[in-house]
Amino acid sequence: MEKVTRETELVVTANNKAGTLAEITDAVAGKGVNIEHFCAYAADDKATFCLLTSDNEKAKATLQAKGFQVRENDVILLRLWNRPGSLAAVAKKMKQNGVDLENVYGTSSKIGERMTFIFSTKDNDKAAEVAATMVLDGPDAAG
Repeated sequence: MEKVTRETELVVTANNKAGTLAEITDAVAGKGVNIEHFCAYAADDKATFCLLTSDNEKAKATLQAKGFQVRENDVILLRLWNRPGSLAAVAKKMKQNGVDLENVYGTSSKIGERMTFIFSTKDNDKAAEVAATMVLDGPDAAG
């Protein structure tokens, strides 16, 4: 069984300028909070940072005190075996069940180890149910 958990990510919006990543990560680290998963992107003059941390309350308060705009977003974290077709199997299963993925990012690892897939949808309850049905028995099992 693949591991599925419901999590809350912090979505930080800031001006897109050199050094913003350093400001965010330094502020969070300075409070002893670990960033466990991370994604960032920029569009025009705005930058968006998605963080899953060891202590969201502390990270959120710290970032807001530094003037950053922070909101919370419900996400699903799915740990998959890293092998060809793992992500395709999840995408196919979501499509078959009419789940529209809105935000997706992840981390990879060596083949045969677990990777992390983080996503959100308009119906995370349904998406979590679908993800929980993903049974891939190990690093060598067929997807």
